[in-house]
Amino acid sequence: MKALVLKSPEVLEISNLPVWTLESGEALIRVTKCGICGSDIRYFYGENPWAKQTLGREIPNPPNIVLGHEFVGFVEKVAHSSDEHLLGKRVAVNTFITCGRCSFCRSGRENLCPDTRHLGHAQGWGEMDYYPGGMAEFCPVPVSQIYELPENVSDEEATFLDPMIAALHAVDVGAPKVLDKVAIYGAGPIGLLIAQFVKIYGASRTFICDIADENITAADALGVDYAVNIAEKQSAFREIVKSQTSGNGVNLVFNTIGTNQSIVESLELLDKGGTLVLLATKDKKLVFPALNLSGERTIRTSSNALYSDFPRALEMLATGRVNVKPLISHRFPLSKGVEAFEVACNKESSGAIKIILEVS
Repeated sequence: MKALVLKSPEVLEISNLPVWTLESGEALIRVTKCGICGSDIRYFYGENPWAKQTLGREIPNPPNIVLGHEFVGFVEKVAHSSDEHLLGKRVAVNTFITCGRCSFCRSGRENLCPDTRHLGHAQGWGEMDYYPGGMAEFCPVPVSQIYELPENVSDEEATFLDPMIAALHAVDVGAPKVLDKVAIYGAGPIGLLIAQFVKIYGASRTFICDIADENITAADALGVDYAVNIAEKQSAFREIVKSQTSGNGVNLVFNTIGTNQSIVESLELLDKGGTLVLLATKDKKLVFPALNLSGERTIRTSSNALYSDFPRALEMLATGRVNVKPLISHRFPLSKGVEAFEVACNKESSGAIKIILEVS
């Protein structure tokens, strides 16, 4: 089978691999579409964002990772006869598999499980020749992680289920209330999904910023109230938020960027009693004025998602409550996966928001 393999940091190639042998409880998915995620880019450059965000430490990545955790396809084969009813079904996959035994799993916090196995991440599998992922013609998955897709959800739309559950969990961490005002740093796919979710939860006004015109255009198309390009004037976002909130600021800020500067600016946008939710942290040390936490302001972090978020996200797609089509900027066949990553890694010049690999 053809697969896009990360041999080592910044060394990516199309390889011919043997088709995976199924283990008990698994199904073989013939992949049709797979999205390229921001975390895929970080893995490409040698980072391990899951370990940093969940475990709080840096873990090196092994060689030979088949990337891809935003994929859909058809059930080609099953390991056990009891699962034969799934054959031929068009499905999406929840691509993280937790241990089910640790204190986090047993208390409903499986998103923090230290023994998580990730398809497309090479996490938790032990030593392998190649690590399974969705940027390949076939991928083995636990049957428990498969969700049959309704007819009105396309393959391309379904590739957004993984970023949707990450965004949905972050929104739950922030716990927006009806009529809250919400600001979002970063108008990438996660930020634009959060902007839609908080509206569903009853936000009265939404603000988002980015440095790319394409992302701002997408935000406008999705109904964000104030979408601000800060490429030329960093303070423009703060000025608009303050002017539209009588100088008070917002109740919630979601930060998908994670730089020290953006975190300081996020805190400055909060009204008293407000909450900042961090979805990423890039700098090893954060420095900000302690007074930015006065007035019962809070910083929280969000990591991964809960299993229950996946069917919720699928229902939002199926009922049309969330629109992902304006986020798709590029499509490439799997055979041009290396070129697709070049586009994804150079968003400033390419205008990429979400890239979809057409696998089969």
